[in-house]
Amino acid sequence: MTSESRAVRLFVAVELPDEFRREVERLASAVGALGIRGARPVRAEGAHLTLKFLGDVESHRVADALDAMRRAAARSAPFALRSGELGAFPNADAPRVLWLGADGDLAALRRLRDALEDSMSASGFPRDRRRFAPHVTAVRVGDRVSSSDRKRIVETARAARLSTVEFAVERVSLMRSDRRPDGAVYVRLGEAALG
Repeated sequence: MTSESRAVRLFVAVELPDEFRREVERLASAVGALGIRGARPVRAEGAHLTLKFLGDVESHRVADALDAMRRAAARSAPFALRSGELGAFPNADAPRVLWLGADGDLAALRRLRDALEDSMSASGFPRDRRRFAPHVTAVRVGDRVSSSDRKRIVETARAARLSTVEFAVERVSLMRSDRRPDGAVYVRLGEAALG
């Protein structure tokens, strides 16, 4: 495989303000302080709201993804969001992921997400058929974590006193995810202003 055809893992996201990232860090630190092996807090500096996951994309198609993202952004007006409630996938009894939700102008967020799906699809990228559940991942919980430790993780997360953070969504970013043994690192490849 040549470097020209090497695959990169891509997604489109709303990057979050520092105030929101500090709340993610507070939540992740509270859970991390439990010392439970297999409970992996995310790096707060990489916290983001994923709008469209593209997966592994041939590197020569990055420009196509950037163009599609820019077309979708141009059709979307800026809007306001705020941090929301704590949640878990698949549920709070058996969490694999703890996250903070998004509140605010969710209709505008969904319109932006739909515009991205349409634009990416027109450029040959597959549509995501899953229900869109806007969230910011804070902690990942491994398969080997016991049910009692999962309960402790959720209780600790719920006890964390998090502040509500309001912020404007004015741009979107195409991000590359580099997998590393200690967690993914995200690199912005380009961004586009809304409107």
